[in-house]
Amino acid sequence: MKPNLKPVLLYITRKNAPSIGGMQRFNQKLITHLGRERDFRLISWGHSQLMLPLFLIYAFFKAIFLRITGKIDMIYLSDGLMSPMGLVLKKLLAIPVAVNIHGRDIAFAFPGYLTIVPAALKRLDRVICVSRQLKEICMGYGIPEAIIRVIPNGVNADDFTETGDSPPLKRVGIDPADRTVLITVGRLVPKKGVDRFVEKILPAIVEKNPRVLYLVVGDGPLRESIEKTVQEKGLAENVRLMGDVPMDDGSLKALYCGSDIFVMPNVDVPGDIEGFGIVAIEGGVAGLAVVASRLQGIQEAVTPGENGILLEWGDDQAFIDTILDLIEHPEKRKSLGEKARRYVIEHYSWDKIAALYSEVFSEL
Repeated sequence: MKPNLKPVLLYITRKNAPSIGGMQRFNQKLITHLGRERDFRLISWGHSQLMLPLFLIYAFFKAIFLRITGKIDMIYLSDGLMSPMGLVLKKLLAIPVAVNIHGRDIAFAFPGYLTIVPAALKRLDRVICVSRQLKEICMGYGIPEAIIRVIPNGVNADDFTETGDSPPLKRVGIDPADRTVLITVGRLVPKKGVDRFVEKILPAIVEKNPRVLYLVVGDGPLRESIEKTVQEKGLAENVRLMGDVPMDDGSLKALYCGSDIFVMPNVDVPGDIEGFGIVAIEGGVAGLAVVASRLQGIQEAVTPGENGILLEWGDDQAFIDTILDLIEHPEKRKSLGEKARRYVIEHYSWDKIAALYSEVFSEL
């Protein structure tokens, strides 16, 4: 470590802009706000994960170069998949290494993954989990509690605050008229539960209230089957699959702010954990009533009575009744949304979250 200088961090992430997703938004915001707390170098990848092996090779040798030239004093890896590389760098360069765990990166079902990664994690200097549940999972793999820190995901209120004069949804080509708009944001993979919601829950809601519009933001392997279900259930007028939507041009904000109810209908899928549920706090800070599954890390993102409603993930009727109640009582959902916004700003602002990360790095 260089004397009389604040240690310089090397931040390595394999998921950053211009690719789109929850982890990408996490990294974009942490990078921005951490820069106000300390100096750091950045090595990032923002394209297809098919090129990940080449990126990891590049990051490995770049880290060695930066250490040899005296430009870094510690390393932060933005997810657990890179922890084996982090362990090699720690030993090779005699340098502290911290790593983040988000959920799926401690649950991959690939052969050998859950042997190799936990073995690396327990020998690093800090393991930062985005929820207490992930901390318990890590400890179950033998990772010492002494090196684990829990820091939730953050949100920027300005990113989800409507400032335009025109109706938000019209700016993205949607005319909601007098319809109640539900929205889900996330990859179209089994754990997100969108396929189940469209098949088992939405038809009953539409039967009672045909003017409902359900916006699905995100893409993934289940898109084709969801489109098929929409046609089979006669929901073509009620469902819009928006695909991946960027945040930078204001489109994602318009979709959040133009909606009425945020739905997070996750289901339990072995090997794929919802580590925290950042989209739930995004829905809350956008002023939406949040209805989510009582499951995994979502239970730490959503505090019942404060910033949303939690329901048992397999209780379809509870989702139907709760959403219909919010549709039929607009003042109630507005009040819930306003309370959620205040709560999220108080507890999850990125200024506070980035400061917690900086504290962890200072420990090293």
